[in-house]
Amino acid sequence: MDFTNSAFWMELNVKNSGYDKRSFILELARPLTNQVDLYLLNNQNLIVKEFHTGDDFVFEQRAYDYRKFVFPVEFSAKSSYRIIVRAKSDGEILKLPMKFWSIEGFTEFVSKEIFFLGLYYGFILLVVVLFTFFGIALREKIYFYFVSYVFVMGMFQLSLDGFSFEFLWPHSNYLGNHSILIFAAISMLSLLAYANQFLEFYKEKKWFTNLYYFFFGLVCFFLFTSFLKGWIYEVTFPMLNGISFIITTFFFVGIYLRYKSGHKPGIEVTLAFAFLWMGAISFILSNVNIIESEFLATNSLKIASAIEVAFLSISLAARYRKTQNDKLVAEQEAVERLEQINLLKNKQTETLEREVKFRTQEVVQKNTLLENQNKEIIQSINYAQRLQDAILPSKKLLEAMFRDFDIFFRPKDIVSGDFYWLESTEKYTFFAVADCTGHGVPGALVSVLGDNALNRCINELMLTDPGEILDRLTILVEHTFDNADGIVSDGMDICLCRWDHKSELVYSGAFNPLYLLRKNEFLDFKADRQPIGKFIKRSPFTSTKIEVSKGDQIFLFSDGYLDQFGGEKGKKLKSTGFKEHLLSALNNSENPFNDALGKSFRDWRKNEEQIDDICILRVGF
Repeated sequence: MDFTNSAFWMELNVKNSGYDKRSFILELARPLTNQVDLYLLNNQNLIVKEFHTGDDFVFEQRAYDYRKFVFPVEFSAKSSYRIIVRAKSDGEILKLPMKFWSIEGFTEFVSKEIFFLGLYYGFILLVVVLFTFFGIALREKIYFYFVSYVFVMGMFQLSLDGFSFEFLWPHSNYLGNHSILIFAAISMLSLLAYANQFLEFYKEKKWFTNLYYFFFGLVCFFLFTSFLKGWIYEVTFPMLNGISFIITTFFFVGIYLRYKSGHKPGIEVTLAFAFLWMGAISFILSNVNIIESEFLATNSLKIASAIEVAFLSISLAARYRKTQNDKLVAEQEAVERLEQINLLKNKQTETLEREVKFRTQEVVQKNTLLENQNKEIIQSINYAQRLQDAILPSKKLLEAMFRDFDIFFRPKDIVSGDFYWLESTEKYTFFAVADCTGHGVPGALVSVLGDNALNRCINELMLTDPGEILDRLTILVEHTFDNADGIVSDGMDICLCRWDHKSELVYSGAFNPLYLLRKNEFLDFKADRQPIGKFIKRSPFTSTKIEVSKGDQIFLFSDGYLDQFGGEKGKKLKSTGFKEHLLSALNNSENPFNDALGKSFRDWRKNEEQIDDICILRVGF
C-alpha cells in the first residue's frame, strides 16, 4: 500500500464446515503498524471478539507477548464468521498480510525463526565486539566508525523486526514509532563516515567531496525530522528511503573514482555495497508490492546487511594485514641499516687493532703513529661534529620559525648526546630538546636515531599530537635496539612542543619538564615519569595544552645544567638555582642571553669538570 498515513479496512468471511470447534492464531500486519483493530463477528453480526493493538499502545496490551501482531481466534462447528480488520500507519509502508496458524504450526515456526534471527544478531554482536577490541588496541578511528555503523544498523534491524519495542522500550509509544527512522538515519551517517575514511573519499575531486558533505548534511536533517511529529515526520519515511538508495549508488561512483585515480579498493568493498544496493532495491520493491514476496519484504534487507557486514569485515581485516606488513618491511629496513653501521664499526675496530699491534714493535714509531692516529681520530670526531651540526636546525630555520629565541648548546665533548630538533608542517611547528643516554660518540649515535625517528613521526606517520609522537618514538627506538645482539637499554629524555603559530602550545615530555616564564614568574609543566626506550611499566604519554600570550617565554632543556656540581660547597645547582640563572641572563642588559648564561655557568662551575652535555632552547612569544 506504499507509504501512507491513512487507515485501511479489510473484511474476510470464514466458515467452519466441520463438526468440531477450530482454534487458530491469526497473524496480521507488520510489526511497525501503529494501529491494528480486529473484530470477529458471528452470523448474527454480533461481535464475538475484538482486539485493539499496535505501536500506539503499550506492548503489554497485546494478546500475546510477541513482536508481531497475533490474535487467538476460535470458530464453532457449522458456523460462519466475518473478520474485519482496520490498520493505520504514521507514514511508513503499510502491509496487511494475513496468516492462519495452528498452535503447533505457529510454535514450530517461531522456534525456527528465533534460531535464524539469533544467528543473524549473534553475528552482528560478534563483529561489534571483535572490531571494538581492534579499535582500542590500534587506536584508529576507522574501526570505531565501522563498529558504530554495524551496531546502529543492528539496532535498526531490531526496530524493524519489533524486538526493540518488545524488549527495550515496551512502555514508550514514542520510541516504538520513531526508533526505526532514528536508527536508519544514524546508521547511514555512520556508513558515510566509515566509507569516507576507508575509501579516502576526502582525497577525491572537489565536486565529489562537496556532494559527500551535501548527503551527510541531508541525512542529518532527516535525523532531526525523525524526532518530530505530524506531516514532517510522515514525509521523512519516503524521503529517507529514497536518499539512502541514492547514497548507496553514490558509493559506487566513489569506488569508480578511486579505481580511476589508481587507488584500487578491495573487491570485498565493492561486493559489500553491491549486496547492500540489491538488498535495498528488493526491500523497497517488495514492500510496495512491485515484487510480490512477503519473504523478501521481511528478510531481503537483513540478508543483504549480513553479507555486507561480512565483506566489510574481510576488507577491514585485509587493511590491518597490509598495515602490519608495511610495519615489518620498515622494521627490516631499519635492521639492515643498523647492521651496516655495525659492520662499519667492526671494520674500523679491526683497523685500529692492527695499527696498535704494528706500533708496539718500535717505541719511536709507536709514539709517532699514535700521535698521527690521534689526530685522525680527532679529525673524524670533528667531522662527526660537522655532521651532527648539519642535522641540527640551522639558525636561519629557527629565525624563520620564531620571532625571539636563543640556543645555549654546550657539549661535554666534541660531539653531543643532547640535541635540539625542529620540524614544520603547514599547520604546526614542532620543536624539542632531547637528552640521549650518555654523551660523546655513543650519545651522538643515539641522537641521530632520535632525530630520524622524530622526522618519521611527522613526515611519514603524519602524527600531530605530542603524546602520540612520543609513544611512536618509543616504539621506533625499542624496535631498533631490540635487534641488537646484546641487551641495549639506551634511549632518551625529551621535552616536545607543538605550536599552531598563534596562541596554542601543546607539550609532552619524557622526564624533561617545560618552564613557562610569565611576568617574571615561572610555571612548571611536569613530564611523564618514563623515558623514551626500555621501561618496566609504561603508559601512554600525556599531552598538555597551554595558552601562550605575548611576552611569555618557554624553556626546553636537558638536565646537564641543573646537575652541574659547583658553588662554594661543590653541590648540584638544581632547579631553583637554574631558574635564578635564567632570570639573571634575561635581565642582563649589557650582554646577550647566551653570553650572560655562559658566564653564570662558568662562575658556578669554577674548577669543577663539566659532567654532562647541556642544551637549552628559549622561545619568546
